[in-house]
Parts: sequence; structure tokens; C-alpha cells
Amino acid sequence: MLALYAGALLAGLAAVAIQLFAGHDADHGGLDHGADHDGNGDGDAGDVWSVLASVRFWAFGLLAFGLVGTLTAVFHLAGPALTAAVSTAAGIASGVFAVTAIRRLTRRTASSHATRGDLVGKLGKVVVPVGAEWRGKVRIEVKGALIDVPARATEAIGVGEVVLVEEDEGDAVRVERAPSELSRLE
Repeated sequence: MLALYAGALLAGLAAVAIQLFAGHDADHGGLDHGADHDGNGDGDAGDVWSVLASVRFWAFGLLAFGLVGTLTAVFHLAGPALTAAVSTAAGIASGVFAVTAIRRLTRRTASSHATRGDLVGKLGKVVVPVGAEWRGKVRIEVKGALIDVPARATEAIGVGEVVLVEEDEGDAVRVERAPSELSRLE
């Protein structure tokens, strides 16, 4: 049985190494053939067949099965039946955990693009005067980028004044003069 566990350990190590160094992309034909195929965005994490079809499940499952089995057998920590049961449970748990965790992490996207919702609560400087009767522009730093945004205000605010973005109104943001405590931060 030790040969079986050692073989599984080596196969698991090889599969994980290939995944790490091959630069795979699960959504573009990479090694995780259990990726989200139905387009609903949930990654089928609860679908047993999807998990079992994943190369990632087998890679991490073999790795855990082989590692637990080899260590338990080498150090004579349990009899053959208990070693097989514990190794199998560790392999299944590891494979399911790896597939589920990686699918959940990869379906979330990060973006450095600023959206209108990111502007609310930010400080900016007026670059074109704003008022109740006309739209002006304010310059706001969002996610490391300076952007100029059409703006309105309930009162006239001149160029260079610090404003606080109160609300996104669709075609423009509504701003007001920033409180003096905040305008010193700008």
C-alpha cells in the first residue's frame, strides 16, 4: 500500500506543479476542466459531477491522499484499513476545498476603473465653476486616477475650491463646498 500512496503523492505533486507553472486560465481552456460551463456565474461548486470532472480536484485530491497515506504508513500511525479511510477522506476534502475555493476566488473580478458610484463621498477641486443654474466640472482622484466629472451645486462655487461629492445624478454629480476640516486635507 505504501507504493500506492507514494505514487499518488508524486502524481499529485506533478499535477499541482503543472498547474502552478503552466500559467493556466480556467476560463480559456486551462487545466481546470470543471470551470463554470453553464454561464450562471456560480461555478457549479455544488454540482458533484462538475467537481469530479475538474483536474484541480484530482490534483489536490491525489496530493492529499498520497501525503496522508504515505506519512501514516511510514510512521505506522494506523492500520491499513484506517490509513486508507483517512487518506481517502483527506483526498476528497482537499479536492473539493481546492475546487470550491479557487472557483470562488476567480469569479470575483477586480477593477481599477472608476465608476460613478466610486465618486460619492470623495473630495474634488472645481475646474469649471459650478452652480444651481449651470453645470461645471470637478476634478476628483479615484483609484489613483484624476478624472474630470460634470457637476452641479445648489450655490455658485468657483474654480479651485474644494468640494465634496454628495450624490450621483446620472448626467452629473451634485457637490457642495467641503467642510473646512476636510478641505484642508485636499
